[in-house]
Amino acid sequence: MIQIQDCVAELPQRLAPLREEFLANLVMLGQIPSPTGEEQGRVRYILDRFLEAGLPEAGEDEAGNAVGTVTGETRQRTILMVAHLDTIVPSNIDHNVQVQTDRILGPGISDNSLGAAVLSMMPACLSRLGIRLNSDLRLLGTVNSLHRGNHAGLKFHLDHAPESVDVGICVEGVQLGRLNYFSIGTIRGDIACDVRPDSSRSYGSESAVAVLNRVINRFLNLEIPQRPFTRINIGKLRAGVAYDIVPDHAELGFEVISHSDDMITRLQRQIEEIVAEVSARHSVDAALDCFFRREAGGIPFSHPLVKAVIEVMQTLGIEPDQGHSPSELSEFIARGIPAVTLGLTSGEKNLKKPDHVMIEPLMTGIAQLIGTLLAIDAGVCDDDAPA
Repeated sequence: MIQIQDCVAELPQRLAPLREEFLANLVMLGQIPSPTGEEQGRVRYILDRFLEAGLPEAGEDEAGNAVGTVTGETRQRTILMVAHLDTIVPSNIDHNVQVQTDRILGPGISDNSLGAAVLSMMPACLSRLGIRLNSDLRLLGTVNSLHRGNHAGLKFHLDHAPESVDVGICVEGVQLGRLNYFSIGTIRGDIACDVRPDSSRSYGSESAVAVLNRVINRFLNLEIPQRPFTRINIGKLRAGVAYDIVPDHAELGFEVISHSDDMITRLQRQIEEIVAEVSARHSVDAALDCFFRREAGGIPFSHPLVKAVIEVMQTLGIEPDQGHSPSELSEFIARGIPAVTLGLTSGEKNLKKPDHVMIEPLMTGIAQLIGTLLAIDAGVCDDDAPA
């Protein structure tokens, strides 16, 4: 790793001439609306960048992902670098992007327009730096990742790719220093409550909001252990059309997270029982839809990939944050593929105002990606690599 560290230390300065090109790509890509299921504009943009860089077989796979491969000298392994193309921002929102002195602002710019923009420029970046990998570097801009998309694009690619993947890197816009290598067990679900028509109601029927309030109270009374770490998050409640109309339909969105898959399964059964009982007791039609499930797991701290990334970060003066944040990492973990999620710069995600990302740390974040690629390409994750 000593020679790699020397190379990595020089990367931010060597990347500096590309700064304006990176920012221009971020602005152009950030202005393309890309809610989950409507990512075609960004797919075309990224494929255009791949073709400009000379990737011979850039195109869409059957799931609609943007795919391009930088062919390695020896092709002894395949590294898959992934950035999701969808955002939580609806297409009817103004996607204007503002460039200020120290930051770039725009809807979805940090999650994950920046990750997608850097992915689109990776071939050109390696070429201009004169870096030629031995490994194949497969670049994947994924569709249908967020919310009910449930990582569908990446799942399809990993299950149907002609060549197996040896190591994965998930690219997210923020925060710089983010280093995720394990996945916490998760289920996400919606509970829809519909009050029955007057003719079928029994004594004690209530508004849909009142019924879901009873569900929330039952959630709060569930026994949640401190160990293994487990938590129920109630994330959204949607109901009503006017102040003077009692709602006959309401929806509750929740998430259960735990370090134990057994605890996830147990709580899911209890929630199913709560919904069934409330439906019968209060004369409503309550339906539970658990649309997302992720198993707990990951690679250990002692894994050579984690050690290599930390060394790269330390060389660049980045403070590693080894906590847990949701990402497509879980799909690699589920298939036994060592992988990490890395953030590119500092910034902020907002739901009520445009996101922003800081410009100054960006070259360091990109240098971190390239340093990680160089370490993997040098064989740090190979089975026969020295300990």
